[in-house]
Amino acid sequence: MGTIKVLVADGMDKSGLEILKNTKAAQFELDVRSATPVDDLKKIIGGYDAIIVRSATTLTAELIGLCTSMKLIVRAGAGVDNIDVKAASAKKIPVMNTASANSLAAAEQTIALLFGMFRQVAPAAQSLKEGRWDRNLFKGYEVTGKTLGVVGLGNIGRLVVERAIGLKMKVIGFDPMIKSMSQLPSLGKFDESFKLMSTLDEVCKTADVITLHIPKVAETANLFNSDRLGSMKKGSFLINCSRGGIVDEKALIAALDSGQLAGAALDVFEKEPPPFPNPLFTHAKILCAPHLGASTFEAQTRVALTAAEQMIGFFSKGDRTGVVN
Repeated sequence: MGTIKVLVADGMDKSGLEILKNTKAAQFELDVRSATPVDDLKKIIGGYDAIIVRSATTLTAELIGLCTSMKLIVRAGAGVDNIDVKAASAKKIPVMNTASANSLAAAEQTIALLFGMFRQVAPAAQSLKEGRWDRNLFKGYEVTGKTLGVVGLGNIGRLVVERAIGLKMKVIGFDPMIKSMSQLPSLGKFDESFKLMSTLDEVCKTADVITLHIPKVAETANLFNSDRLGSMKKGSFLINCSRGGIVDEKALIAALDSGQLAGAALDVFEKEPPPFPNPLFTHAKILCAPHLGASTFEAQTRVALTAAEQMIGFFSKGDRTGVVN
């Protein structure tokens, strides 16, 4: 194969770019952009053999339909909800992701949101910045002894389980694809601290805090709607560090206002960037972050290295590591 033209649509850590530039296994011609507006993408996407995207670029069926030379789409990250995988499959274009490269960062972000929510870290810090000493307003909760419900037991969910057990929490988990502990060998040693539940309803009724680590697909869209939130333990908490749109945002605000839930922490939103002003960001019981789950220096290096190595393997040896379709 001759020169392989690659569009890096919305940035990539230099470590991965250097590997692609210097590999002898294939010859890559890189067009590296920090961002690519959709109108520009429509004009140029037909000229590339491969594309690497992160979360800022959405590859719709329309855009994929314009791909006349595309042989590979790489998502530098785990979620592929910003790629129309069905449209790519119809054109026989493999779609790869780097599923586990940012798992540790996302798991640690979940724990950070847990503590931030329980101890009201952000509003307390803001009160000091505004010149107030409001100690009496920020009484919090301890995580020790609380029951954490982990919904989704993939790479990230399992890491969250391990860290929560280290914090002396009781942990229960649910994943529709996992029917027995034999499918979770890494968690087998925690048999006294972790329990696999057979239904999501059991988790909702039991957990003091629920954290979500599931993909955004048709079956999970608005999974935590008003009915589901109403089935949760009264006064419990919800964390979403997976994908926006899994939690019905209006229903969440209503559940917090009614006292059904005591608090929530969100790293992801139905629309990103979200509209401003936004009631989620000013609500006293909600802690928000701008989708920082994978935003560590270490994770971005791992993601870039993994994406580069998978692309080299694909074009030099036909490897299909990370292909989701």
